[in-house]
Amino acid sequence: MKRLIEKMGNVLSRLSNHDALIFLFFLGVAGSFWLSQTLNETLELEVRVPLRLDSVPENVMITTEPPKEIVAVVRDRGTTLVRYWQRRELKPVVLNFADYDNGSVAGRIQIPQSTILHAVQETLDGTSHVQSLQPDTIDFYYNRGLRYKLPVRVLGNITTTPQGYLLRVDTHPDSVEVYAPTAVLDTMQAAYTKAVSMMDLSSTVTAKAQLVTIKGVKYEPQEVDVTAYVDYYTEKMVEVPIIGLNFPADKALRTFPAKAKVTFRIGSARFNLIGPESFVLATTYEELLQNTSSKYHLHLKSLPPGVSNVRIQPQDVDYLIENVASD
Repeated sequence: MKRLIEKMGNVLSRLSNHDALIFLFFLGVAGSFWLSQTLNETLELEVRVPLRLDSVPENVMITTEPPKEIVAVVRDRGTTLVRYWQRRELKPVVLNFADYDNGSVAGRIQIPQSTILHAVQETLDGTSHVQSLQPDTIDFYYNRGLRYKLPVRVLGNITTTPQGYLLRVDTHPDSVEVYAPTAVLDTMQAAYTKAVSMMDLSSTVTAKAQLVTIKGVKYEPQEVDVTAYVDYYTEKMVEVPIIGLNFPADKALRTFPAKAKVTFRIGSARFNLIGPESFVLATTYEELLQNTSSKYHLHLKSLPPGVSNVRIQPQDVDYLIENVASD
């Protein structure tokens, strides 16, 4: 088309005004004749037909809605299809809930394709024929108050920068009402979010998350706030006494120095919760009896939660086992 327009432009540029007008006149006549011939031919056009569900009782919740529209391929003369095209949207097909309700507490209603085809056909001129429908299956799910309250679980990938760490992930609300048939509710342990992606976080962030869609299931609410709490690491040092365990009553351990410095990495939220009492630098009497060195290599007997990158200074200490005078 672009090349055709360029060629026409080149032709017109070489003609006089009088010749150009004559050329355009005959071009318009030819175009009109072509359009008239084309519109008299049988063609196909894709049209959109709105679909509406009416007369739903107040005690009924539609848990999975039918589609909002049907896409129909219609075959007719071009002149008729132009009218459909100008309207953009045809008269809606209306489904009456009462026509399909069997009184069940919850269930699925399927509308036969023949019913939808007939309804769409009635919105068209008598000469038009529906060639195909999309979707070819119309169904919806309903529920009369059958529900559970389930916790929300977050799916996805949440990471922090190297300087920080993920303290916790919360949702608001932390649980939702789930409407579904009993057979479905009995298999559900939680309501899961669609995949959440929060990468390289340096501070606490909140984002909206939709819940995973399941046919026949409706959530209230249908989305939650996901908050990723981010804390940053800091370093702390405490002095921890070195103690002996399982020593006889007449024996005592003496180390040089008596305390060791323990330096570690901890999140700022737990900085004040970790002190010298959180660590144990100890050795047993039996362990020292088997030690062939004059020094003892210090190591921690326990490590508090959230603590990492632990360093002990000094790592090796001199020691002796003293006899203790009895009373």
